[in-house]
Amino acid sequence: MTEKQNIKPVEVKSVSSTVSPPVEVIADDTIKISRDEWSKVQEQLAMLRDVADKGRIFNYESQKAAMGKKAKRIKLSVFDGKYVIGWATLKDVLIKSPTTGLVVSEEQQYELLLLAPDDSISKVKIDSYSRFTDVRYGERVEVDVVSQSEDYEGKITFNVKLPDGREIKLGGQFLN
Repeated sequence: MTEKQNIKPVEVKSVSSTVSPPVEVIADDTIKISRDEWSKVQEQLAMLRDVADKGRIFNYESQKAAMGKKAKRIKLSVFDGKYVIGWATLKDVLIKSPTTGLVVSEEQQYELLLLAPDDSISKVKIDSYSRFTDVRYGERVEVDVVSQSEDYEGKITFNVKLPDGREIKLGGQFLN
């Protein structure tokens, strides 16, 4: 069989009640249409866009554009093989020089909440701000944001998917 014998005519109807002449299909994704018929289709398309509800067009185009977007990714700290899901400052004392009154040192202590692979939560105390920043910014993993919400006070909570597939909710302040 030759390629011409595989071609099947297809009838295309326009938006109006008139029926256009048969259109020749050249390939699976290509059709042959006259310039006159093409300009009629373009005129009808322009007319439909002019009379359409602009808000609905915007929503439709926004939804189509959002389908191709990737999930938002953020970083979550890891310490001792566990995810850091929260922390609190237990102690923050300024040590001042008795002679000058200037700050010469600080005594700080932090408590970390760690989520283990078995879903257990443990607490660890860390002394010094430098050690805390090492934990917070040292080892981190990227996680996908499934959703986010904001309460009436403006606090943002993220529902994130961990690399092992679990989903947890975290306050925005605990993510980097």
